[in-house]
Formats: sequence, C-alpha cells, structure tokens
Amino acid sequence: MHGLSQFLQFALCLVLVAVCMLSFQLAGLAWVRIFRKGPQLLRAELSDADLPHVLVQLPVCNEGPLALRVAASAARLDWPRDRLTIQLLDDGDIEHHETLAADVRALVPAGMNVQILRRGDRKGFKAGNLAFGLSHSDAPFVAVLDADFVPPRDFLRRTVPALLADSGLAFVQARWGHANRAANWLTRVQGLLLDAHFAVEQEARFRAGMPLSFNGSAGVWNRTAIEQGGGWTGDTLTEDLDLSMRCMMQGWRGAMVSDLLVPGELPQTAAAWRAQQARWTKGHAQCARKLLPLIWGSAMPLWKKSAMTLQMCQFAFYMLAFTSAAISLTLMGMALPIYHSVNWFGLLATALGIFSSIGYLWLGQKMLSQHEDKLVRSLLLAVIFPSGLILANTRATLEAFFSRRTDFSGWHRTTRVGEIQKGGWRGVPELVVGVVLPVFAFAESNWSALFFFFAVSGLVSIGTMGALPHRAVRQRITPGE
Repeated sequence: MHGLSQFLQFALCLVLVAVCMLSFQLAGLAWVRIFRKGPQLLRAELSDADLPHVLVQLPVCNEGPLALRVAASAARLDWPRDRLTIQLLDDGDIEHHETLAADVRALVPAGMNVQILRRGDRKGFKAGNLAFGLSHSDAPFVAVLDADFVPPRDFLRRTVPALLADSGLAFVQARWGHANRAANWLTRVQGLLLDAHFAVEQEARFRAGMPLSFNGSAGVWNRTAIEQGGGWTGDTLTEDLDLSMRCMMQGWRGAMVSDLLVPGELPQTAAAWRAQQARWTKGHAQCARKLLPLIWGSAMPLWKKSAMTLQMCQFAFYMLAFTSAAISLTLMGMALPIYHSVNWFGLLATALGIFSSIGYLWLGQKMLSQHEDKLVRSLLLAVIFPSGLILANTRATLEAFFSRRTDFSGWHRTTRVGEIQKGGWRGVPELVVGVVLPVFAFAESNWSALFFFFAVSGLVSIGTMGALPHRAVRQRITPGE
C-alpha cells in the first residue's frame, strides 16, 4: 500500500504542476498586458474608389429574428455598395427558408447585393457553411458575423484597412460586447470571463507577437490566408481555432482592434452555457489532438510551439481538476498516508489558481475601465460558476481524445432567445456530486477542502440552475435596431 500511495501522490504532483503552468500562463499574460505597449496597427488610407470588394458572411441556423437583425445590421455597414456582398448562409430547416429569404429581401435596401444561400445539408456545420459561401464569391476579404452580433456601421472601415496595410495579417479581430450582460448573474459572469479573454489574453498575445486565434465572429479575414491555411474544415467543433493555428503555422499573424466593440448575445441559462462551454472545450481538445503533432514536428521556434500549445491546451484545466479530485478522494478513501510536502504543494497550487484567476478577471475590468456593479460578488461567482462545469467539460475532453466520431450528430448550436435547450440534462450529475463531495471534503486536508469548496459551490449552483424548469428566454429582438 505504501508503494500505491507514493505512486498516487507522484501522479497528483504532476497534475498540480500542470495546473500551476496554466496559472503562470494567466499571470504572464497579465504582466504583458500591463507593461508592454501595443503595436501600432497601420491602416491604409484609400479613397472609396480604391476600396476592395468585401464579402460579409452571416452563417445562420433557425435563428428567427436574430437572422433578420444581423442581416439588417450588415446592410447598414459603411462600405461602397458596388464592392460589398452579403451572404446569408442558411443552414436551418427547409420549411423556414423561403420565409426567411422573403423577410430578408423585404428588410434589406434595394440595390444591396445579398445572396441567400442554402446548401441542403449540414456537413461540417458552420465550417462547411462558410466554405460553401466562399465558393460563391471571389472577394479578397471576408467578414464573419454570427447571428447574435450587431456590428457598428464603421466595422469594415476600421478593420479592412488594417489588412490592406499589412499583407502578413491573416485576420483582424474586434472585441465582443454583451448586449444582455445585465440579464442575470450568469450573464454577468460570462461578461467578466469574456472581457478578460479579449482585454487581457488576446490583447497580450497581440502585444507580444504570439500566435493569435480568431474568435469565430466579429472579425475580417484575408482570403489568401484562409486558402493557404487549408480552408475551413469541419473535423473539429472549433473551426475558428483550427484555421487560426494552421495559418499561424504558415507564418501568418492575427491582430486585435481592441477599441472596436461588436455587441453580441450571451447564453442566459445554465443549460445553454454548459452546452456551449462543453462544445468549446471539446473543440479545443480536438484541435490539440489534430494539430499538436504537426506543431511539434515543424521547424517553428520553440517559443512559438510552446505558445500555441498552451493556448490550445487551456481546456485541460477541467480535466486536471477532475483528476486531482479523483486522486485525492482515492487516497482518503483507502486511508493512505499523504506527505506534508504534497499537502503544501496542493495548497500552493490551489491558492495560485484562485488568485491568478481573480486577478486576471479583475484586470480585464480595469483595462476596459468597466464599472461592474457588485464587482466583488461577480468575481467570486466568476470562479465558482466555471467550477460547476468540471463534469461536463471533462466528459467533453475525453470524448475529443477517445472518440473517433466526426459527424458530431449530437451537436447543437448555442440556444437563442425564445428557445429551450435541447437534451435531457437537468443538473442531476452536478447535484449528486456536489452533495457527495462535502462528505469527503470535511475529512480532507486544508488544501483539498479549499478546492472542494469552490468545486462543490460551482456544481451545486450549476446543478440547481439546471434543475429548474427549462423555459424559453423572452427578449424583444427588433430587426432594424
């Protein structure tokens, strides 16, 4: 039994080292964000007569009024009409297509070049839809806007000139805003998390010249980069990260326009958010499985390989947290002795993770000069709520690495306004584990009790929200707003 105890504690230490690496990554990005000045993003000064043709792609799938709103917003973009093509790429049900097409044509001003395309199957999902749209246009620059985003009129004026001035840029990414941030505490937490992602992580990577990933919406691509990177492929659930990393391997760069805000909608229910985060986690893991062998077999410098690896492997936190808990519970359940040094290392890793996460989130608000109401409570919940995703995201990670299915038949896009999340999840797994864990936590060592406090709080919170009756979110969407 002594040998088993040593083996488990050695494995636990390896897990804790990996957790510390992820925490140090957050701290390092925060340091870069604070102390490193951003590069000057050049913009070409061209007359309207010299501006290039731009394709605006709007991938939609049974989006209802959101599809009309994003189409109306795209039609208001400030760009010469003879060099602007809007594609509404409808992947929704066939019975709704003609109605959607008629409504869009009635809403968009006459003379606007709008293509309403439907490919007839959903192979490759969003990636396949975008690739299908590209085959119907030869525009050299391509903007991508998901259905729940509303771009400002000057969106193209502030992004395309940067691509024209720097032929090495694959894409230019705007910062996401949150139209429904104040809807409830869950949306407040998501706002904090995404603010930190853009204002700290993405901005730091841009400032340091590290590989940058496209975020799937509110950005503009150089079409040459898409083609040289291998195009949109549907073999992962995060086609944006996949294409971005393939382009970075080809020597392309990404850029942030941090002061350009494009409002979008946040999932307002625990079921929708949990499904979205599991999909993103699974997609990141699929990209890691697909691309890491290529990255480490390439001739890229070590720092670039490491940066790309850490960026793609952020999903591992949930798997590491689950593994740490499982090992700790095994040691306790078998009454195996635990070295004091392992206890102290666990305490250090847990404290480092919590404080680096809170500092990262706080810095995001500070850099944006946000004045979040009840910031302390929001920061605490921004650590607790994600802890409730440990089970779902661990499962997503395991499926990504050990399942060879590529059809993603169980995939559903993020639930929109007026919809109810599909599937049978009602928070039961989270509630069961959240109730059982405290029994072990009270008997555990201090560092484990600290970890279990956040894990239990998160699991019970998400589980309770999931146990409540699933109702459609009601929100007025005005197509012309």
